[in-house]
Amino acid sequence: MLSSEAVLVLGATAAAQQTSQEKQLFEALNKSRQEAGQPALEWDERLAQPARQHSKLMAESNQLGHSLKGEPPVAERLAATGIRFNRSGENVGYNSDFNDLHRAWMESSGHRENILNPNFTVVGIGIAQGDDGLYYATQDFAHALAQHTAEQAEELVAQAINELRQKERRPPLERINKAGLRDLACNMARSGKLDAQRAAELPNVRESLVYNNSRPEELPATAKKMLDNNQSRSLRRALALPAIIPRTPAAPFTWCWRSTDWFTPVHALS
Repeated sequence: MLSSEAVLVLGATAAAQQTSQEKQLFEALNKSRQEAGQPALEWDERLAQPARQHSKLMAESNQLGHSLKGEPPVAERLAATGIRFNRSGENVGYNSDFNDLHRAWMESSGHRENILNPNFTVVGIGIAQGDDGLYYATQDFAHALAQHTAEQAEELVAQAINELRQKERRPPLERINKAGLRDLACNMARSGKLDAQRAAELPNVRESLVYNNSRPEELPATAKKMLDNNQSRSLRRALALPAIIPRTPAAPFTWCWRSTDWFTPVHALS
């Protein structure tokens, strides 16, 4: 029996610690991807951890599903490992013959779609055998994103803004610090809502750009519009607030959170 799930949500690969059965399914998966003209997935030990735990729970309870009683949803389980991603999916299944697991997944359209999905880059696999002799297996997939500190994300935003200005033949903006911006971003991250009005009300702010994105260097379309207006043409100073690191159970030291999005107010001052 099989079940699949694909989830959209807003890494580096850990050293492989595969069991022989996990390795067998991993190699079969990548062989199928190669045959379909898709790049191989990398093994991610962070994803293998929740996959193993989920397979163990399914085997102990003799149930098949993506979220068993007391379990968080798939995306939350994956995020709790600390991996940053913007797309995830999961295949689960059981079989009395371990060697039939991959074949059965490939013969099911939803599971096959996850296995061959060109948007996934990493996978973790977990297998457990129940008292009834059935093999329960979980494949957790994700499109992993680069790991950035807040300071690195701030630099990415500043570079993106000045690259956009360069294309428009404008001089680069100088980065300065401004009190209150970090607290503002934290409040937006906690609430999950952008607050452009509060950003614009900070003292001496002429222009304000507020957005969230799992890739902070990808500026919104409004960034170019802001540069095109008359007020922005004479700007010489600006501030890019650090993007806020998402908080997860695996990273409780972070002080602001909101899924895996960066909340980034970018202020331009005269």
